[in-house]
Parts: sequence; C-alpha cells; structure tokens
Amino acid sequence: MATGDPSPPSSTPGLVVPLVIWGPKPPENKMTVVRYMSDNATIITGAQNGHIITWNCNGSTLTPGQLMIGHEAPITAISPTNSLPTSTRFISASCDGHLCLWDIQDGRCIDSVSTLFIHRHMQPYTYKSSRHTRSTRLFCIGDYSDIVVMDPQDLTVVFLLSSRVEPDWVCSYEIVQRPSKPEQCIGVSMAGMIKIWSLVELEKKDLATPLYEDESKRLELRDVKAVSFNPVNHKVFLVVCSNVWQLLDLDELAAAITYECPARAVSGKILCIDKVAIAYNDHTVRVYQLPLDKLEGAQARQAFGVEPKNFLGMANPFEFAVLDTAHANPRSWLNDVTFTFARQTGDSNLFQVARVSHAGQLLIWRIPNFDKDFLNGYHSISQFPLKFDPSHEESLAAIWSSLSDNEQSSLPVLDPGDVTSSLFVSSQGKLLIGRADGLIVMTYACETLSRQLLDVSLEKPTTRRLNGHKAAVTNLFYPFEHHPRFDPQVLISGADDFAVIVWNINTAAKLYKFSVHGGPILRFLVPPANTSKQMSKCICSVAADNSVALLNIRDMKLALLASRHPHPVTLVKWRPLDDFMLVRLDDGSVYVWQMETANMDRVVTGVVAEEVLAACDEQIGREEGTEEVAAPQAIVLMRTLRYRGMDMMKGRTSTGASDSSTPKVETPPSTYDTGAIQLGPPMTIHSLPGCNHGAHLIQFEVGSLIGGIVNLDASDEALMRRPSAQSITKADCTEEAPNAELSRRLMWQFESNLYLDIARLLLSFLHAWNLDKDLDAVCIKKLALNKPKQQLYFGNVSRHGQLSVVLPQRTQRSFDTFSTDLRWQASHSLTTTHLLAVISTANTLMGMRNAASQIENTRRSSLASAHPLARKTTKEGIISERQQLKQGWSLLAALHCVLLPDHVHPRSSYAAPRIELLARRWQDSCVEIREAAQALLIRELSRLGASGRRRLIESWTPFLPPLLDPALSIFGARLQSSVPALPPSAPPIPPRHKSSPPPLAPVPEPSIAEDGESGVQQVRRNQATAIILLGVVGAEFGDELNRADLTRATALSLLELLVAAPSPLLPVHSPLRRAAIDLLGRGFVHWEPHLEISKVVLGLLDLAANTEKQPPPPIIGAPLSPIADACRTARHALTLIATARPTALLSALSMEVARYNSAAQHQTIQHTVVSPLLKSRTEVLRIIEELSEKRYGEVVEMMLPVGDILVHCLDTSLLKQKTLSDVFPPITKFYMVAYCAPTRRIAFGGKNGTCVVHELRAAKAHSLQAHQGPVTAVAFSEDGKYLATYGGQDAKINFWQTSQTFLGMGQSQMKLAKTQPAPSLPPVPSSPSNGVPAFRPRLVWINSKALTLMLPEGREQRFSI
Repeated sequence: MATGDPSPPSSTPGLVVPLVIWGPKPPENKMTVVRYMSDNATIITGAQNGHIITWNCNGSTLTPGQLMIGHEAPITAISPTNSLPTSTRFISASCDGHLCLWDIQDGRCIDSVSTLFIHRHMQPYTYKSSRHTRSTRLFCIGDYSDIVVMDPQDLTVVFLLSSRVEPDWVCSYEIVQRPSKPEQCIGVSMAGMIKIWSLVELEKKDLATPLYEDESKRLELRDVKAVSFNPVNHKVFLVVCSNVWQLLDLDELAAAITYECPARAVSGKILCIDKVAIAYNDHTVRVYQLPLDKLEGAQARQAFGVEPKNFLGMANPFEFAVLDTAHANPRSWLNDVTFTFARQTGDSNLFQVARVSHAGQLLIWRIPNFDKDFLNGYHSISQFPLKFDPSHEESLAAIWSSLSDNEQSSLPVLDPGDVTSSLFVSSQGKLLIGRADGLIVMTYACETLSRQLLDVSLEKPTTRRLNGHKAAVTNLFYPFEHHPRFDPQVLISGADDFAVIVWNINTAAKLYKFSVHGGPILRFLVPPANTSKQMSKCICSVAADNSVALLNIRDMKLALLASRHPHPVTLVKWRPLDDFMLVRLDDGSVYVWQMETANMDRVVTGVVAEEVLAACDEQIGREEGTEEVAAPQAIVLMRTLRYRGMDMMKGRTSTGASDSSTPKVETPPSTYDTGAIQLGPPMTIHSLPGCNHGAHLIQFEVGSLIGGIVNLDASDEALMRRPSAQSITKADCTEEAPNAELSRRLMWQFESNLYLDIARLLLSFLHAWNLDKDLDAVCIKKLALNKPKQQLYFGNVSRHGQLSVVLPQRTQRSFDTFSTDLRWQASHSLTTTHLLAVISTANTLMGMRNAASQIENTRRSSLASAHPLARKTTKEGIISERQQLKQGWSLLAALHCVLLPDHVHPRSSYAAPRIELLARRWQDSCVEIREAAQALLIRELSRLGASGRRRLIESWTPFLPPLLDPALSIFGARLQSSVPALPPSAPPIPPRHKSSPPPLAPVPEPSIAEDGESGVQQVRRNQATAIILLGVVGAEFGDELNRADLTRATALSLLELLVAAPSPLLPVHSPLRRAAIDLLGRGFVHWEPHLEISKVVLGLLDLAANTEKQPPPPIIGAPLSPIADACRTARHALTLIATARPTALLSALSMEVARYNSAAQHQTIQHTVVSPLLKSRTEVLRIIEELSEKRYGEVVEMMLPVGDILVHCLDTSLLKQKTLSDVFPPITKFYMVAYCAPTRRIAFGGKNGTCVVHELRAAKAHSLQAHQGPVTAVAFSEDGKYLATYGGQDAKINFWQTSQTFLGMGQSQMKLAKTQPAPSLPPVPSSPSNGVPAFRPRLVWINSKALTLMLPEGREQRFSI
C-alpha cells in the first residue's frame, strides 16, 4: 500500500471516516468563480487550488458551510443543475476539463467525468420536451466554438448550438423570453458577432443534428465580458465590453445607448427599466440612470408616458450609485475579481450582487429599490453618485483570526510550529512533522491526536527531534511503504537547503547527508522493482534546479545525477530492461539517461517523445528473461535500429538472468510485513490536498482496522498460551530461537497496541457523547475512551475519493452543544458512515477472543490505573474484567444500532442513515461492516413503520430493471433468467401484455423528488439499490410487497443477478450479485411462486462448488476474495432455502438427476452429458446432511428422491472398501435405508409403500410395490439373498428373494418370497421441531434365516423365513 501519494486514494470501496485538523492558518482561498444556487440564498465559490466552498446567506449572517475537494486545477465555472429553488445539486468545472456533480446537503460528489471541454460559464435551462415532461439542460460556453448543451445529471453532451456563419468562442449569452416569439438564446462571440438561436424542437436534436442560429450580425465591439436581458423591457439588451457598454435595440440589433467605462468592466445587469449596474475591475459596482427619452418600446412608454422627461435633464447615462468598499484595490490590472448577480430572496424584482476576489473575500450587496419615491428626495446632479456599503462581508482569514483571538475556541493543531511537510508511517504508528526551521519532530500519532482533540491528562509528550536541516523541510519519505525491498528503518527527508538526509527511524540517528542538488528538493520517487541490482537500492529525488538524482541509500552513494535540464521536470519514468531513465520536461522534450553509466543517451521531442514514454509501461513489473518481455519482432528491430548495436537482439540474457534472480533472495520479507502490506494501513494522515498551511486530513480505514484486530487476535493465540514465552530467562536468551521468539512477541505487542489505540481513538471521536450519561461514564472508566474537547470537523468521502469537510464558523460551539444539537442532525451520509464504523468496530472488540491484550491496553491508557497495586491479575479477575469489557462494548453497539434516534431531541431533527448507502453495503467485503449495515438497515426499515415502508417501496419500484425501459436496464434487453431451462416443469408466466400496465411510469420522470435524478448513471445505480432494498423488504417484511407484479419483478431481478452472464455493468463476483444471492435465500418463501426453483438451486450450487478450489485466505482478518465470498454466501443461501422449503428443494434436485439419467441413456460419443450436480456433489451432500438433522420428517417423506440424489452424488467407488455409514454417516438415522455390501445394492423405502433397490454394479434400479402404507424399515440379510421390508401401517413383513436366472447371466430380479403378519405401529406424529423422533422401529437380521423387529418400550419380535 503506497501511502505517500499526496492525493487521497481514489475510489476506495472501503468504509473511510475522514476527520480534519485545521492548521493555524486558513486554507488558501484565491476565489475565481462565484455563483448563486437557485434559491438565491446559497452561494458557491470556486478557488484557484480547486477547492469549492458553500456559503449560506440567511438574513443577517453569512457563514461558510462545507469545503469540497474534488478538482486539482483552478475552478472555471459553477452552475446549479436546475432553476427550482429547492434544487440541492450543482456542477463545477475546472480548467483541466474535469466536471463534478455535487449534492450540497451531504457534500457528496455524485458523479465526475473528465472531458475535453473547458467551460467558462454554465447555466441550466428547462424546456418542455413532450406534452407532460420537462427536461433540464445545461448550456455551456468556454474555450471551444459556440455553445455545448449538456445533461446536468449525466454530465454528457446532448447536442450543440452551432454557427453557420463564423463559428467562434462565445463570450457570453443570455436566454431571452419575449412575447409572441419562441425562447431565444442570444450570444456574443469573441469577434463581436451577435448570434440568435431559437430554442425550438430541442428534443429532436442530438450530436449529429446541431441547432443552427437564426440570424447573426457583426457589432463593432471587442472583448465582450457579459450580456444581460431583463423582461421589464423586451426591447433592450445590454452588452458589456471591457472599455465600453452598450444597450442594443433587440429588433434591429443596433446600438441605442453607448457609454465609455471609467475602468475595466467585468460584468453587468439591467436592474430595472431605467437602471443598469456595471461591475468593474477596481472592485466597485456602479449603477447608472439611463436617459428616458432614448428608451424605446411599449413598456418604457407605459412606465414613463409618451414624451418622458430625463431625470434632472441629463441626456446621457450618469453614475447614480456606487458600491464602494473602503479599501479600493489599486491592482485593478490583475484579473482577480469576479461578480455574479441574482435576484433577492425577499423581493424578486430587486437584485443582489456577490463579489469574490483572490484575496479570499466574499462580499454581498443587496441593491436597494431606486423607485420614484426614492428619487423625489434628490434635486441636484452634485448629490450623485450615492455611496453604499456592502450588506455582508466575510473571508476565511477573518474567521480564523476571530477564532484564534479567543483562547477557548482556538482550533486544535497537529504541531505548534510552522508545518511545511508531514508523513505518517502507518506500520510504525509514527507521525513525522517537518517545520519551516528545518527541525523534524517525530511523535506517536495516536498520542498526538488524542492530546490535541480529546480530553486526556497526559504527562509530557514523548517526542523525538531530528536535527539536520538548515531550512524548511519540504519532503518526508518512507521507502519501505512503497516497496518491501527497502530497509524498514530508513527514513528520507529533503529540504530547502538542497540536502537529502537519510535517518534511522527507530533511533532517530542521522545516517548520511547527500548534498548533490542545487535547489530545494521537490519530491522523491521509487524506481520499479525490476531494475538492476544496484539501481534497486536507489531512491530518485527531483529538485527545483531541474536535476534528478538516483541516491543509493543502502551503500550511501550517488548513482546518477541528471542535471542538464533547461526546464522544470514534470515526469520521471524508467525502462528497467534497457537500463534507461526517461525525464520529461514541461516543454514536452524527453531526456534519456543510461543508469549504469550515468551518461545522457539522447534528447527526443514531439511525437517520438510521447511514444518513448508510452513504451515504458510495458516493462514495469516484468522480470528479465520471462515470456512477457519478449516484445514483438518489429519492436525489437525498431529498438535495435534506434538504440545501440545488435546486443539488443541477443536480448542481453547473459547479464539479465543473474540480475533478476538475485534481488528476490535479498530480502525475504518476514510474515508480519506481508500481512501488514496486504491489509492496508488502518489510519492515514495526509496534509489536506491544496492546503499547505498545516491542515491535515486523518482517514480511518475501518475495514483495514477491523481486519488487523481480527488478524492479531487470531495470530497471537499461540503466542499468549505458551507459558515458556512468559518466563524467558537470561540463559535462554543466548540461543537463537527464543531470541526470534522474543522479537516476534515484542513486534506483536507493539502491533496490537497500535491497532487497539487506533480503534479506541476512532470510537472516542465517533461515540455519541452526551446522549446517555450512564454509558458515557462506562466508556470513560471501563472502555478507556476519552471525550473530545471541542467540535470535531468530520468529512465525507465520495465514491471516487472526492472529499467534503465542514468549515469552522465564527461562533465556535462547545463540544457538548455540538454533540447534542448538531452532530446527528447534520448529514445523512455522515450519520451512515459513523454508525457503521462504531457498530462494526465495537462488535469486533467485543468478539476478541484474547481479551488479555485488550485489558492491558485499556489499563495502560485509561485513567483508572492510577493505583496499580489494586490490579487483579488472578484468573478470576481477568475473567470478570473481560466480562465487563464485553458488556461495555455491547452497550456501546446497542446505543448506536438501536437506541440512538430516541436519544436525539427533537426526534424529528435526527438525520437518519441513508437507506441506499446501507443497501450498497449489504454485502461489504469486510464481514463486520456487512453485519453492521444489515442490522442498521433492518432497524431503519422497522423504524419507518408500515406506512413509511410503503412509501419507500413506491419510490424505489420504478427502478426495478424488469419494469424499466430495456435501454436503461442493467440487464439489457432480454432477461437471461426468463429463457427456460431444459423442458420447464410448468409453463412460464407469460409476459405482461397491455391488459395489466406496469406500475408507474417505466422511466422515472425527471421531476422525481430527488432533484430530478435522471442521469443514466444514477438510474443504473438506483437499479442496484432498488433490487437490494425491495429484496430486503421482501425478506424481512414479506407481506408488505403486496402486489404480485412487484414481488415478481423483485424475484426476477434477484434471479437474473444470480444467472446473468458477466457484462461490463454486471461483473462476475460483484457485491451486488452477492447481495442478490443472500436475499434469494433469506426471502425464498416469498420469491418461490415466481421462480423456477431448479434454476435458483443450480445457480447457487454452481457458485458453492467453487469452495473446494479456493485456497484459504492468505491472512486471517483480510477480506475474503470475491470468489470465496460468493461461495460462502451461496452456501448460506442454500441452507436457508433448504430449511424453508425442504420438499421443493429435494424434488428439484431429484428432477435434475432424472433429467441427467434420461439424457445419459441417449448420449452419443459426440454429445456427452455432464451432470450439473456432480461438480457440486459435496455441497448437495452437505444440504442433505443438514436436512436429516433439522428436517427429519420431510426427508422421510421424500426418501425415494433423496435416494436418487444420494446414489447420483455419492462416490460409489468408495463403497468397495467402506460401508455406507462410513461414506455418508447421516444415513444411519434412517432405518428405511439398507446397504448390502456383498451385492453392492442400496434399498430405500418410500412413503407410498414402494421400495426402490439401486444396483450399483449395473447402475440400475428396481422398484418393488412392497406395502399399502409407508415402508417403515428395510434390511438386507448378510449374504444379500433376502431383503426384508416392514410396513408399520399395514402390519406386514415381506421377504424378497433375489433370483438369478440361468448361470447368473441374465437379469437378476427380486420376487416376493414370503409375507408374515407383524404388529402394527401408529404413525409417529412429526414433532414440530422437526428433529429426529425418539423412537423408530428397525429390522435386524440375526442370521441368514431369521431377523428381529425392534419395537417401542424395548419390545422385540422374531421372524424367520
């Protein structure tokens, strides 16, 4: 697991709990974009480092909400997805073409795509797409010609608005609605062309048929910044250029009023019929009064009369009012300010303007109403312009300074110094912090975090100081985490003093200082593992003087210094087999260096450079001399011509073979190393992406944490139970073995403490404090959790690793108010993640078998160990402490799983877990998280009550794939599960015709409550969620899926997921398929009427059969491989189906056997028939074994089919050496089954009076009509000549004789030799528990002619032939 990358790991499927520790300075926030959401109260700003911040402006306050990190480049455009005031989603675009769709409420990134378009402005537009539906599209302009129209939910381009005349980049556009005309989009291009598109028949447009403009005209305008239209006057259109603004007459497209700008204009708006507002680069907004006599149009005449008089007689526009901030910016030539206009929330006729600058300031001015009453007070031109102050002003810097002025509320920081770099070494639990003065501080991360954030009374902190650098430490690097070939004790640091220092991380000693670079060190890289022996000991360092060095950190010498680069280095790649290092510079040229000789080989540019770099990837990770390296002939020839000499052709095998075989032997990694690497680190600490001011992001990987605890708990059993290890004496230590033993003990001790500390830290952060005072006391005293000191800033990680974090407010709340009034009300996604993390971790700790280590750890860190004399180390003491710990953890889990909603006041404010997120974790790869999610989901569903569940079912039903338009369905057009298997047992249910219309609209209307989630991707995701949700409702509250078509659709979806062929949308062993398998088993009673049971059973058996081939998981505690997981789930589902519907299952299996047998009789050499059951025979036998224990009565009823299945599935070759009871022990419970070893025959007595005798030698079966009632017991005589059958109901014993025909060559037959009356037995009432009844009659042969019938109460009766 490489944890050194600065970016957070992308697309983590695991459960991650992020938490942010803000630094002493706020995140840098050079804002480049500002936009109002459709409610005109939420403002979203984008910054140069790719951060997005939401601000809430309600009434008197302006507060920051969340910081969202999903882009790496400057933000260029932001837009809400639609114009409804309830809309909660917006789209952001950055200048590398990356688009993200966000949800404001949870800060989730719903979708993200990378495109080739760079957008500068986006705006939603809703139109009627058919008689009943409305569609919303996003009109975008940017660094491409004309206008691109996108789907706001899918982020895909739907169609284009193109130009016939002079296509060009559009600077600005406005969508205009005028009476008696269709809606128009009017835009002005870079070259000053004004273009008008009529927005008609948009639903027919696609990428092949763009919409062309109606008319276009060249205006003599350059550098257009903004255009504006206001329906109060349909005739005029405002165009703002940087040096002039004009009002156009829309009918003639000619200028009516022109005005020279006093400064560079950047934006503008028509406020009302006679006022315009223009925003300038010097941070001011000026409002102009227009001359009334130049205003044309019916609306102007209506407002001012036919011959209006100009205000104060001014014939030109004049400055009427100005928003003037006290500190006007002198640097107006920098493009560092952006404005946006929106209507006010209270009065939609008035406007407000928001302004952001690179200084990080957000400012809002609500433009007042300049109506006639307002104007009446002014009589002289000298009174203007009126000066106004902004309504709101806020910046992160101001919030931070107001927080740090106040002692109580100052934000916790990781390190008091000026932090310039940090590194968390997860395998050692150490946190290293590099400061601006060159000092590196090394601390134990758990301790540092709890000191900063929790209420603990720790003595002096245990820190180590690494002194060596003379300037700011820019990079810390731990090579072992990137590849196990490096020494786990080595740490590397680079700084602004041009030096690279190698340290020993355990002793904090300085090993060596490299001073080879001529500039600050920028970053470290690890060469691939298959480089030559010398090079594999090296680390690559890149410095600001454009040099790249390979530093050998084993022998402490410089291997290569590549320093003749004229431009900054952007990428370093290797071609290990050719011994080349390739360095790409930011001008696109590639410098090729030979590593062994340290010579520069050549410089390539252009297309060749791209090809050379692309060819590197084929060699990474391949050993020399293996098949994969043998490149195609042509490439070898090309290389030979391009590179040196013919020795390429020979393949350089002589040196290669020895090179590649040796490094493997060098470092045999110890077992612990590989374990830790495969499990992944339980906690990571990075600096927050885009923040270089000491803000850190802590991520708890709950799955890895739980896996680690389980792994240690299992591995140490051996270590803890060895009494010898406890008492190692001095004498023993001299020998080798105990020494290794001791180091392993210490290693294990350290690891377990690290994992338990992290678990306790996580639970201290996430526990619902202050909701249950008694439990809080238990947590602090017994479980050694600690209460946080103040509000914690939790984050939310989306599917692709985008992050959103709560920002601090000016009024810092105490932790008590935060925990009761804010914590569980804030966000549904946060509640989901936190509850899952708490419940799964607490359950893991509760289930630890080896509690001693936990008790020790608890004592070590709790305050309860103040009087160490009172420690009870007796066995009983440990046991009682273990009980108390277990009880504590179970109380903690119960609070979060069941009782939490009742503790939150008011109850209505509780942000319940998101049901769809829980549904997606129904089959998480980590078993503990899976169980927590299942428990939580079922609790949520039962908390909803019947009516809530009905609403839930109604809202998710339209997403069931069988009810959707096939084009959208994840199953494609044709269900594979509806193709009948061989001749079906019953006619399949006919497809739905017009008579019963499918429920609701098949394709969800765009205006579903979820803010019109109509993107194809979301519909696909919703289908998965809908299947699982309705499956869970069906399994747990089965009677509530009251409509048959709904149950049928759900059942078909679940079956389809079991049998569908793999496709890009449905990979083979995905969690979705596992969930379907699980739910098929759980709710089988409800699905059965709608499914063909043989399909279900065969599909499950097929999966369950894989268990035999699977190796056991490499590490205990690591998540199972998907294949093993699917096996496990399928076996569980089969068990559930077997216990719920035993007869149906057994008859389905016996039908398969019969089908196989009939096919096998007619098979030819070309067409061999393979039985589906033989592959999974162990699984079939396991099911029969389980049934014979739990469902004895039903197995007796179905004895003849069971016999067929057993004869088919048992390995009959074993019966030559062993008896039947050895091969299949459960058979001894059934006295109506008998096996005769000499003749190799098995007899099964059936409920209908038939007795079937299977001859294993001839693979035939005879059926004897033995009795009128059920056959109660059967037995073969020892020589196999006679078979006795006893019918308890018709009170007879029949003796059957095997008769052989002439010389034993013909068919052997069985005929009735004798019938004797016997005592009758009342039928045994099958007990409700379906266990094995207490007494069953049986037959025992005493010798070859006589047998005994055993009866109840110890009676016996003897018969002879």
